[in-house]
Amino acid sequence: MELKFIQALFVSLILNSFILITTVDGQYVPTIESIQEEYWQWRLKDSPEYSTFLGYYEYNDLLRSYSVQNFMQKKDRVQQFLDDINTIKETSLPPSERVNYLILKDTFQTYINGYEFALYGALNPINNLEGIHIYYSAAMAATRTRGDFENYIVRLNNIPNQINEIINSFKEAIRLNRTYNFVSINKVKDDINELLVEPSDSTFFVGINYTLSVIDNIDETDKIDLRMRTLSATNRTITAYRTLRSFIIDEYMPRTRVGLGLSTMADGRRYYQACLRWHLSYDMSPEEVHQIGLQEVERIHTEMVKLVRRLGFTGTVKEFFDVLKNDSRFYHTNTSVILEIYKDIVYNKITPKLPDYFENIPDVPLQIKEMTYDGPGGGYSSASETRPGVFWINLIRPSESPRFDYMALSLHEASPGHHLQHSYAMKATLPEYRQHTEISFYDVPFWFPFYSAYSEGWALYSEYLGVEMGLYADDYEMLGRYSGEILRACRLVVDTGLHHYGWDRQKAVEYMMNYTAYSRGATEIEVDRYVTWPGQACAYKLGEIKIKELRKKAETRLGSKFDIKKFHSTILVNGAVPMSILDTFVNEWIEETLKMADITSESSMYMYQNEGTVCISGDFNSRIGYNTDFIEGVDRIPSREVIDITENHYDDLFVDFLVDSNFCFVLIGRIGNENSYTCASKRGKSVVDYVLVPHESIPVVCDFKVNTISDLIDRYNMDVPVKHRIIRFLNGNYLF
Repeated sequence: MELKFIQALFVSLILNSFILITTVDGQYVPTIESIQEEYWQWRLKDSPEYSTFLGYYEYNDLLRSYSVQNFMQKKDRVQQFLDDINTIKETSLPPSERVNYLILKDTFQTYINGYEFALYGALNPINNLEGIHIYYSAAMAATRTRGDFENYIVRLNNIPNQINEIINSFKEAIRLNRTYNFVSINKVKDDINELLVEPSDSTFFVGINYTLSVIDNIDETDKIDLRMRTLSATNRTITAYRTLRSFIIDEYMPRTRVGLGLSTMADGRRYYQACLRWHLSYDMSPEEVHQIGLQEVERIHTEMVKLVRRLGFTGTVKEFFDVLKNDSRFYHTNTSVILEIYKDIVYNKITPKLPDYFENIPDVPLQIKEMTYDGPGGGYSSASETRPGVFWINLIRPSESPRFDYMALSLHEASPGHHLQHSYAMKATLPEYRQHTEISFYDVPFWFPFYSAYSEGWALYSEYLGVEMGLYADDYEMLGRYSGEILRACRLVVDTGLHHYGWDRQKAVEYMMNYTAYSRGATEIEVDRYVTWPGQACAYKLGEIKIKELRKKAETRLGSKFDIKKFHSTILVNGAVPMSILDTFVNEWIEETLKMADITSESSMYMYQNEGTVCISGDFNSRIGYNTDFIEGVDRIPSREVIDITENHYDDLFVDFLVDSNFCFVLIGRIGNENSYTCASKRGKSVVDYVLVPHESIPVVCDFKVNTISDLIDRYNMDVPVKHRIIRFLNGNYLF
């Protein structure tokens, strides 16, 4: 049989073995794929505005429900998903499916665990940082057909009902004494006020009106009708926003909680612990977080003092930053020049060094652009199959952005930070629900996790990695790195201080200002954010610490066998995951690497010289641990050295070893527990049914002859996971 035909047939058999069976005797049997799809479709319907934002237009006439009565229904539906996934045995899954299994299970369990605190943050769906007064544009879909316009009008007419649900939810928060502090909602009235314009000037109408003026697939009479009905719906929407504003001013704000942090609420400390667990994706007490923060602040501050002294300054670190603010060497006013400097950093300084620390780097384009709004110093928009990733630079106030911050920001937002992280995730072909995560901080912990400790922890680790990569040019750039790092460390202290230890706003602000270069105004904005989103600010530093701990453990266990590229692959190839699961993945990689080293050390037992070619051979079944082919009386003869008698259970570790060898894998020996051979096996050395050789040396080994592929499959008694792993040989041009 031709080799290519055997390859094709083998692939076909492997793929067919993975056809998902969803019914047995007419009864529904959940599979990973079916649960993923059902969950994703349910999420799209449950969050119609987010669906519209993603380009799914099936629910363009709907709006998200903020009804408290809906909480129980959502919890029950997620419980059904969790029950379904619990019917699947993790051990029955191949590696790729196992990752999705673990993420699905964690997603559902996290949501269910959060239900205990559903009547806390989720009752307050609007604050200074999020809400329908900010994200209203997500409700606006592309309008091309008459049906699109009709859907939009229906959605617009439903906004008053949605706002009424929000008001009722706020009232429940007031009744239960679970409202925000004043600093979390004091700016909302002004934001809403910007929406209270004449209907004809409203964002809800202007875009639609323009579209109607330029399209030609709707007649003029219908256009007039659509304009009038959209204008009427816009008027009702504006009236509803006005009602919401009045409610917030007259009823909610007078009843905001007096205490700043969650510890001032009934059961507030437990609520904070749940928020912290949600953001970190692993267990750590507020006391532990606070102590780690204090230690990190002290460590980083000590390093900053050393740098300042080395630069010849005798004052405090904060005083040194004040001096630098007036040093024109570190600031540019020409935004075009700043943009070019960033491009040089990313494209010419960072990118060439990535291959020394990463393998199989995805080829995903990255653009560097000026931010179109006033926000943080930088940001990142992830790439897709049709658009590049974008590293956004805030150039609105260039005099406030010192040049020595550029490198750390580039490492964080571009590569190896968010862009490289998202690039690996994109190439991993993640299911839809993992590609798109709707962010909603006020709902936490009664919300679906998006693992910010992983993503932000990786980005902060990337800033640290820049030191190893030799990318910080001088002490000033190192000072810029430490400036960003100490801010993240201060967050651990201040967040826990506010919500667990009962700090007031002044104490939190003074602590931050004592260690960071932030102005008072900027610091107050930071602190108010921590008040509004309890636990969120801790994800950055603790995520980085966790990754560094995992690396240290791997380096200690593996010693000279530690490979930085493979460690980074272990962190990145599965996309965003909870840190508890990442810990499991790294532990498994460590054990696999140690086992692989054992296999490599044993390889001399399987090597021989044949016409100058080094080959490796052995009993395939024995190696992977699925029924050795050794037959007493046939294989135990004086002329043969018997090595593979018992099952070794190396399975995919052995497969990885073969793949990494860059040799060609040829199955040549006996098939099954019979004294029959596909061709001349390498008798005299071992029980042999495979051999590894360079591709060009195949003729030297043997003539490849197999009568039937069914013998190869059936007699080897290989189960599905092993077949799945073997396909990697075929993809890598390994021949059977």
